[in-house]
Amino acid sequence: MKLGTTYICVENMKKLMNFYELLLQSKPIYTNDDRWVTFDCGNSISLYNKAFDEKLLEKAGEECFNQAYIDDFYKEDSGKKNNIIILNFEVENLKLEHERLKFLHIGEVSQMMYVNVHLPYWYFNIKDPDGNILEIAEIDC
Repeated sequence: MKLGTTYICVENMKKLMNFYELLLQSKPIYTNDDRWVTFDCGNSISLYNKAFDEKLLEKAGEECFNQAYIDDFYKEDSGKKNNIIILNFEVENLKLEHERLKFLHIGEVSQMMYVNVHLPYWYFNIKDPDGNILEIAEIDC
């Protein structure tokens, strides 16, 4: 078994796509209408717009989805965000990246933090427009 892609459920595809284009400094390698966007950033990360499926369910229903998907889609949403996991992005110069993201004003940026439990580790967090926490860390060069 291998991990195929990591994707984030988003509420506003255009806003989140713009955020990730600026964060990753790249354009998507794949888009599917307003439903799915994939970026190549060492591995792939995608954005999924659930509202797209909701509109399609109203129009096409079982033409595009089976009943199991429809039942799961309409289950009560607990409102949880994707910050149950943290996506870690690595950069070569943490201070420059921290300054770049603060300058762009695309999301709340934390102060740079230092941890030295087993190895020294510098990082900071940024929140995307949906409130998901992303960790930016300096790679060991």
